[in-house]
Amino acid sequence: MAIRRNFCPYCGRRLHWFGIPDVNLSKPILQAILKRKNFLVRQRLQNIEEFYHKEKETEIPLLELQDALAINPDNTRARFQLVLFYIERKRLDKAKEELSVILKKEPSNVDALFQFANVAVEEEEFETAIKYCDQILNLEPKNLSAMYNRATGYYFLGDLHRALSEFRKILVLEPENEDILKAVQELAAKLN
Repeated sequence: MAIRRNFCPYCGRRLHWFGIPDVNLSKPILQAILKRKNFLVRQRLQNIEEFYHKEKETEIPLLELQDALAINPDNTRARFQLVLFYIERKRLDKAKEELSVILKKEPSNVDALFQFANVAVEEEEFETAIKYCDQILNLEPKNLSAMYNRATGYYFLGDLHRALSEFRKILVLEPENEDILKAVQELAAKLN
C-alpha cells in the first residue's frame, strides 16, 4: 500500500516534503501508524520516539531531507536545504560534502558557490572564499554579495589595497550604501 508520508513514522509529527512522490512504507510501520492511537502500539513506539526526540537530538527536517534524497538523489533543492541545515548546525564538513555533490551536477550553481564561500569564511580560509567569489563573479559580474565577500576576504588577508578597490566597485553600483561608504573611508584612512 502506497501512501504519502506526511508524518514521522516514529512519532507521528507532521513532515514537510520537498516535492517528493508517494512513498511506500513497510507493512509493520504502516500498521503502527494506522493504529498509533492504540495504547500497545504507542507503548512499543515510545522507545523509538524517546530515541529520536530526546533533547531534540534528531531533527525532523534532517529525516525529511534524507528521505527525499533516498527517493531522488538528483533533487538539488532538497540537497541545498540539507546544506543550509548543516551550516546552521555548524556541521561544515557535511555541508561541504553536499555542496560538492551539487557542484558536480551543476558547476554554475551560484547559490552553491556562495554557500561554499560562506563555509570557507566560517573556517577562516579566506583565499578559498575569494576563489569561490571569483567564480560567482565570472557567472554574475554584478553580484554585490560576492563582491562584498571578496572585499572582506582581501581585508582579512591584509591586502588593504585590493579590499579598497573592491569596496569602491561596490560603491559605484550602490552609491547610497552607507556601510560601504564607511568601509571605503576607513580603509582610505588606514592606507594614508
